[in-house]
Amino acid sequence: MTGKRFAAGLFALLLGAVAGAAEAVPPPAPQTDELAPPPPPPGKPDRKERGFGPFVWRAFSRLTEQQRLEMLKLQSSDPEQFRQKMRELGEALRKEDMARFAELRKAVESYRASKDEAERAVLKKTITEHVREDYMERLEDNKRQLEEMKRRTKFLEGELAKREANADQIIKVRVESILKGELPEPGKHPPKRKP
Repeated sequence: MTGKRFAAGLFALLLGAVAGAAEAVPPPAPQTDELAPPPPPPGKPDRKERGFGPFVWRAFSRLTEQQRLEMLKLQSSDPEQFRQKMRELGEALRKEDMARFAELRKAVESYRASKDEAERAVLKKTITEHVREDYMERLEDNKRQLEEMKRRTKFLEGELAKREANADQIIKVRVESILKGELPEPGKHPPKRKP
């Protein structure tokens, strides 16, 4: 029973560290002059339905730059397929993590059951290596997520600066379109003007 409690406690500790370190981060914007990806639909769908969670964001952060750009294009062109692919990536990562945790739990149970000090030393070294590898992997995930947030922040700051610089012109165009009868509902973006 004590081994199960220890394993459950270790799992809770690892889960808490992961959840705290890998909070959901919005997907980064493309590094081009394109507009940012569309916001999620109004309302608050069930978290599982949306498919966004720590595993999904960790999986996204592990994609190459080219893969991320392709996924962001897919998000704009086919949001449902994007969500499905991201759910699949997140689920694969979750299964991988659960398998690694099962290995760790088995090693911990063997360590606690063993009376041989030499065997315990080998198992402790294995457990330490496993925890170090997992921790360093999460640290790298966090670094990549931070870099994505920095890129996203830079992009959004540029967009905000453009909007501030063009505020008078944008307001004038919107007033003209409203007076012509193009009145967007609250929370909806007005239609884009064709150049």
